[in-house]
Amino acid sequence: MTVTGLANLAVKVRDLHAALAFYTSAGFEVTEPLDWEGGQRAEVFVGPVQVTLFTRAIYEDACDLPDECFLHPALLCDDLEAQLSGHTILWGPAVVRGPFGVRRIAFVEAPGNMRLEFMEQLEPPEDPRAAR
Repeated sequence: MTVTGLANLAVKVRDLHAALAFYTSAGFEVTEPLDWEGGQRAEVFVGPVQVTLFTRAIYEDACDLPDECFLHPALLCDDLEAQLSGHTILWGPAVVRGPFGVRRIAFVEAPGNMRLEFMEQLEPPEDPRAAR
């Protein structure tokens, strides 16, 4: 079991369009919002780091979250089952599809009142930049 990379940092925002306007005015590249898993999401490319903005976390029904907060780092791994061993699973595993391709994901609770997302890439994205 190995974490092979950081896919993104996930942040929940109340007003996605206002958040995107902020990042655009700061000179960062942003994507158009997409409807995804009961909310909306968009990507912000802050230098080498991808920040994914969500209006609703996929695991929102499993824990209490404020309207705006840091959600989790999304960590790519080579063996999701092994990575989850010994952790308390908050949500998942589940297969999700999006601009990132197809991934199998799960969330675990971590110290500091945050979560970690572990993900296995099942199918690549059509646009290689979306795999970050």
